[in-house]
Amino acid sequence: MSVLVGGVENVPGLIHHHLKVSGGSISVYEAGPKEKPVVVLLHGAMYDEARFTWDQMFPFLSKYYHVFAFDTPRHGKSRPWEGNLDHTRLMDILHGTFNSLMLERFSLVGLSMGGGLSIEYASLQPKRVVSMVLFEPGGLGDRVDWQFITWLYIKTPGMLRILSKKYVRSSHESIRKMLDSLFMGGNKPTDPDRLVSILKDEIKGKHDYGENDLDDWQLNAIGPFRLKWNLLDRIPLIKCPTLWLRGAESVLVKQQEMERAVRLAVQGGAEASLEIINNAGHLLPLEQPEKANMAVKAFLDKTMAKNC
Repeated sequence: MSVLVGGVENVPGLIHHHLKVSGGSISVYEAGPKEKPVVVLLHGAMYDEARFTWDQMFPFLSKYYHVFAFDTPRHGKSRPWEGNLDHTRLMDILHGTFNSLMLERFSLVGLSMGGGLSIEYASLQPKRVVSMVLFEPGGLGDRVDWQFITWLYIKTPGMLRILSKKYVRSSHESIRKMLDSLFMGGNKPTDPDRLVSILKDEIKGKHDYGENDLDDWQLNAIGPFRLKWNLLDRIPLIKCPTLWLRGAESVLVKQQEMERAVRLAVQGGAEASLEIINNAGHLLPLEQPEKANMAVKAFLDKTMAKNC
């Protein structure tokens, strides 16, 4: 019998919160010594959730820190939600969740959409955020690849739910192939069966609740020729130290976008640095878990010692 390695739900002493915030349900996983500094993990968009992206990092960090991993609305067990969940509303929901958990000072670790949410929150609440680790955050660009085609796709009736309708009927083996395709450079999932099970749960959740495949956070930004909004004006408002991490083989967030963001943060007066990890793509915490875990811990150890 194989021994499970990692997994959010396998952490000793795990607490799973079900909170009511801003008219909806929020799921939060908590673990780690309560006397230690607080770290909050925010996952990405589409079929992501806390149990997926943080499968390896949550168990690791909870040995050293008091860690909370949120399921963003319409992800994981944070369902159901009504209305348009744009970035302004998500800021209110995040703020309400922090208040419900009585979290006053904390570090944020975010991937993709979760990184974008971290940037905006830190710009709005600089006194609460001690430091940030940003894995290829969303919201850094002026355009996306295939901008007009992407806009046409999301405007075509029925297209925004076509993937979940397809994947909900897929076999375990098909979802495994889809999972493997997300890993770059020959990397393999640490526990593929567990991650496939989580993906199937998330696909079923989107299908059963009639949710779009893409998040409103993404959809609201996409215009026909360029993005309607991004976070470039928020980055100079960041006051805390930030570590920006990118997988060298990623195709989703461009190197020049990350470099520009770091320059903007430095110009705003914040301590910021960019670290590139080879043989990894966008899912860096899953593709290179040991390197990602150690990079995050080293940064948190340094910044929290100074500011907590």
